[in-house]
Amino acid sequence: MSSEDKDTLLSSLVQTVRSSSALAAQDIDFYKSLDSNINASLEDTSTNILSLINDLLLSIDPNNDVIQQGKDSFVDSWKSISNIMDNLFEKSDHALDNIRAGNGGNAGGPSLKYLNDDDRSNNKPSKRIEKPQLSFKTPVDNTELHPFKPLLEYKPHSLQPFEISLKMVPEEESIPSHYPHPYEYEIDHQKYNDSILVATEPIPSKDWDETEAIWVDTVEGLNKMKDELSKATELAIDLEHHDYRSYYGIVCLMQISDREHDWIVDTIALREELYILNDIFTDPNVTKVLHGAFMDIIWLQRDLGLYIVGLFDTYHASRMLGFPKHSLAYLLERFANFKTSKKYQLADWRIRPLTKPMLAYARADTHFLLNIFDKLRNSLLEQNKMSDVLHESRKVAKRRFEYSSFRPKVPSSAVFSPIEKDEPWKNIMFQYNIPASKELLLRRLYEWRDTIARRDDESPRYVMPNQLLVSLVAGAPTEPINVLSVSSYVSEHLRTNSKVIANLIKRTLEDLKGNSNSSAIPLLESAESNGTDLANIITTSQIKSIQNIFHSLASEINSQKLNNEQNSEKSVLFNGISNLDVNTAVRYTPKTRTLIPQHELLKRQHEITRTLEQEYTDRQAQSIVLPSNEDEAPTQVSNDENRNEVITSDPSQEEIEENKDEVITLRKRQSQSNNKRKTISPPASHEIMDYAAGSDLLNSTKNNTNSQKHKKRRFDPYSVEHVGPQPIKKKSKPAKGKNVSFKR
Repeated sequence: MSSEDKDTLLSSLVQTVRSSSALAAQDIDFYKSLDSNINASLEDTSTNILSLINDLLLSIDPNNDVIQQGKDSFVDSWKSISNIMDNLFEKSDHALDNIRAGNGGNAGGPSLKYLNDDDRSNNKPSKRIEKPQLSFKTPVDNTELHPFKPLLEYKPHSLQPFEISLKMVPEEESIPSHYPHPYEYEIDHQKYNDSILVATEPIPSKDWDETEAIWVDTVEGLNKMKDELSKATELAIDLEHHDYRSYYGIVCLMQISDREHDWIVDTIALREELYILNDIFTDPNVTKVLHGAFMDIIWLQRDLGLYIVGLFDTYHASRMLGFPKHSLAYLLERFANFKTSKKYQLADWRIRPLTKPMLAYARADTHFLLNIFDKLRNSLLEQNKMSDVLHESRKVAKRRFEYSSFRPKVPSSAVFSPIEKDEPWKNIMFQYNIPASKELLLRRLYEWRDTIARRDDESPRYVMPNQLLVSLVAGAPTEPINVLSVSSYVSEHLRTNSKVIANLIKRTLEDLKGNSNSSAIPLLESAESNGTDLANIITTSQIKSIQNIFHSLASEINSQKLNNEQNSEKSVLFNGISNLDVNTAVRYTPKTRTLIPQHELLKRQHEITRTLEQEYTDRQAQSIVLPSNEDEAPTQVSNDENRNEVITSDPSQEEIEENKDEVITLRKRQSQSNNKRKTISPPASHEIMDYAAGSDLLNSTKNNTNSQKHKKRRFDPYSVEHVGPQPIKKKSKPAKGKNVSFKR
């Protein structure tokens, strides 16, 4: 095709894309309902385009399904179209790489091999499959009533006895009681194979196209594989894990490769029989090569009871060598010239039988890994970094799985738990900006989701995704029908438990109204509302531990009290004082010490009380203001005085006397022209006045009076009445979303 034809084709494609995008942005159904001609024209156009699409699909692969006319069928078939487009882009990348290699882009080097994932035969498994957990011989236990106990049947290649390795470690301050890692001592003290410290010529991998993996799903096949593995000195291992339809997760596949063969082990079918591989996995003379084994170590011991001694992690090797990327895909492309696909990273590995592309993807993870190990080993020995990689690999191999209820209080990289924090729902609060006032509702919904997930052995995100959980917290529906309409997606568990969730939200909102602080809700109430057995909240060992702490504190307090008494008896100054009664009084003389009788103490108390009452009565009498009238006779004034002196006979006065807390202030009453009262005042003192400056004196007094009205009070820190500087007045906050102007 000439360059002009390419330009013409490109411009036509661009114009077609623009026209289709502009047309899709309009309400086509509305215009079709307005004009029958437009409707007929659009139907003819869509039929022609669909015919062209089907021709293209069949030209790519005759086994493709033909897309039927109609919007619904087209939407359902879009996934297959997307897969076909991905394959076309992959082929385009292959062609471009070959062109670059032909132009000298990869001169002298082998061309890249690509994972063939274009096989769509039997590539449409049913969305619902039977859960493999239901067929396990040992049922899955998600209750976490005890620490995780290793699944070892026996302990091969041990330096410590099997009984010591399975002895529970007592509880410490920040670490609950737990079972130790049974091979921790062996991992630290057993040496690696000597060949790992010698640089040798890398052994090439077997040809990818000429070999196939061996599928192992029977005990007979497992024993044959074990016999072959016992002859090897290096093994490549990888796992495929599924955690969407299980609370903890399930190991679905194990890939093992030596220098000659590749095996893919069905760990679901052989879950109870794979413990025999510990004879090889714990042998320090066999180097186990894994990439990014920090989670593979956890899955092996949790589901299969397998442990690894002599681990070499290529992830840490790539980090020590300073590679720009540390993924397995990068190592495969750099050292094995093999480009894998990311298509099956999140595939459902529980399905049986596995498709050919899935088997090829699983096999590629270990087929080239031993050759990559040879090249990394030589580079590490050349740069003197092998000891660092082996140290990091030992740390990974010593990682231990533990249930969330018995995880260490301080997070540690050596222990993995499904839930790492005490309040895991707070991560959702911060991520989705949930206000603190709704934390109680979020916590209860989170705990309900976790309880249901444990009961049904489902992942919490399958029971209720975080987006759905946040929608329930934001909307807080209290009716089942509103719970079902809170989001466009409603999980199966939410649909079947809509009434339970509505009642839970309603009860939580009532608790929030009655308790402003969500922490005031007791733990037992939340446990009962979630249907959790109260006996599962605290174990017997924890009760005994709390009881021992209480007894130790009580004995410590008693011992301190006894020491204080002994010290007081030995003291010369305070000897004998601690034996006296608290209510006892002593009269001291220079030579004697006499106890004061009880009746004398009571007599002293009565005297003090009577004196205080007399003083209080005198002060009240002085504060009484006697009313007087200038026109009345002196005899009438004396009669009023006499009448007021008989104060005890007036019932109102008795009420005044009973109020002991009344504050009485002595002030001078201002005389008024209409109602003048006579007060008893001391004789006036004569001041010497300068009458020559009388006018100035009057003016200054007037000015001072006016200035005092508008004069601000000064802060006097020594004033009794002053309470201190007053805070500034709060300004009203402007409403959000409005423009506010500020003036100076």
